[in-house]
Amino acid sequence: MRIKAVAVTATLTFLLTHAVGCTSSAPPPQPTNADLTRTWCGSSGDRIDLRQDGSSRLNLISDAYLSHLLQDLRDTWSDKYIWGTYFDGRRPASAQGSWLLSEYEDDDDKDEDADRWVRLDFGERKAAPTRDPESPERYRFSDALLISRDGNGFELLALDGMPDEGWSSRFTPCVD
Repeated sequence: MRIKAVAVTATLTFLLTHAVGCTSSAPPPQPTNADLTRTWCGSSGDRIDLRQDGSSRLNLISDAYLSHLLQDLRDTWSDKYIWGTYFDGRRPASAQGSWLLSEYEDDDDKDEDADRWVRLDFGERKAAPTRDPESPERYRFSDALLISRDGNGFELLALDGMPDEGWSSRFTPCVD
């Protein structure tokens, strides 16, 4: 009789332990503007200030992140041409603009678990009058950073393409 009681107790304990472990946990909270309003430090030394009023500032633009921002132009044009055509002859070291939290990358994707993005807009650059006729007359200097959750909070990822293709720059909250 005692053996049966021990066996039943052990079986119930096993089942309860595994049942509790199998329950689904609540999904992590979605980021809010308040979660993102701060200075973010990039993996290549860049700094992005996301301000409460919706303005943003990008400082210390590294070669790695600038290459990401200008990816569409760099497929065809040299740095010297890009600086002369869209940036008054100077490599940009900083940029000011705006930001917003975007709930959906694609308006057709209305899933509650859809990725969240920080959309940065540093303005439209008009080409110099001497531009090559094949280059765009205007260039939108902007980015969309995927918001990801790591063990300590949120991080922002500049993607090389789709999320499964990797990131070129990673931004975490600055600690200084």
